[in-house]
Formats: sequence, C-alpha cells, structure tokens
Amino acid sequence: MRTRIISSLAVATLVLSACGGSGGDQGEVADLLIESAAEEGLELDKDCVNDVADKLSDEDAEKMVEAGVDGDADISPEAEALAFEMISCLDADSLVDSMIEEMGDEVDADCMRDVLKDVDPAALATGDLPDGFLDCMDLGG
Repeated sequence: MRTRIISSLAVATLVLSACGGSGGDQGEVADLLIESAAEEGLELDKDCVNDVADKLSDEDAEKMVEAGVDGDADISPEAEALAFEMISCLDADSLVDSMIEEMGDEVDADCMRDVLKDVDPAALATGDLPDGFLDCMDLGG
C-alpha cells in the first residue's frame, strides 16, 4: 500500500516536473503546467509557478516547450531542482483530495485530511509521510 501512496505522489511530481514561467518560453511552459495540473485535479498557485519559472534558463524553458507536458526534456540539474521547488506551488488541499480519490475505499478520507491539513506538498513528494498517515489506511492486515 505504501508503494501506491508513493506512486500517487510520484504522479504529482511528474506533472510538476515540467516547470513554468511568466514570459517567453517560460510563460508558455507555465501555462502548460497549470493546465496539465488542472486536468489532474490539482491546483497550482499561479504567482508561485511564475516566480519559480522565472528562474529557468531560456535554454531549459525552450527544451520543455519543445518536449511538451508528456515529453522528456533533457534539462539541466538546475531546472530539475526547480521542479521540486515547484511542488510547493501545489494547493495542498487539491493534492490531498487527489490522493484520497486515487486510494478510494482504502483510506479514511476524514482521517487523511486531518493528518495532512498542514503538510507541505514538497515534503510528501520526497516520501516523508507525516505521523498518523498510515493509520488512515486500510492495509488489509
């Protein structure tokens, strides 16, 4: 079950690994990222996305635009680090709702919302699960 939880978080991380920005290619990638996240039921703070994306080099942003959301851009280590920074732009409530929906009957939704109410999405993406997280799961045991 923990693998499935981490898998759900990995999906969120992959959605965010495209990064974004406010102008030029950075702006185009930001728009793609925000739209893609919305399609996954995730909300992003647009100002946060733009602030982080403005840190992208023109070369990395261009590669991401060319690859698109589903592509695999060959980006710099700096851009990869920005992908993890971008995770903090996620609305925690939408991430929690998405996780609960993915886990279905295997989770106590109220318990999960309570345990994750103040969690930083970036912490979840690293697999650092808060105390009580697994208590909300029906682990079939």
